[in-house]
Amino acid sequence: MPRMFLNGTAMAGGADHHLVGGAPLVTATTTAKRYRFHAVGGAYPALEDVGPDQGAAVRGEVYELSYEQLREVLLPGEPAGLELGVIELADGSGSLAMILRRSWDDAPELTDISDLASWRAFKEQS
Repeated sequence: MPRMFLNGTAMAGGADHHLVGGAPLVTATTTAKRYRFHAVGGAYPALEDVGPDQGAAVRGEVYELSYEQLREVLLPGEPAGLELGVIELADGSGSLAMILRRSWDDAPELTDISDLASWRAFKEQS
């Protein structure tokens, strides 16, 4: 089963956690330090790969999802500014994750929240 790194509202306790269904939490961890972390229009987070040791270790949770849960429930619930990608975790392993869409029309403003490296910390400050 695929592993999915979540770093926003689908994490445990978040408004969209229901989208993971009964999927088991594998671990709470961080990404490798290769991502900028953005608040997209202030509404949701996005990872942007900027290269090894050029970014932040972003906090999140890894879940083991069935392909059905991923395809039918989680992915349709994601915002248009994100796309499915593969990221590197702190331990060097890979995981699926929603990443910043490379480009799209009418892209909302990006706020760099890499210093916080946590969507929850950003929302607490907002």
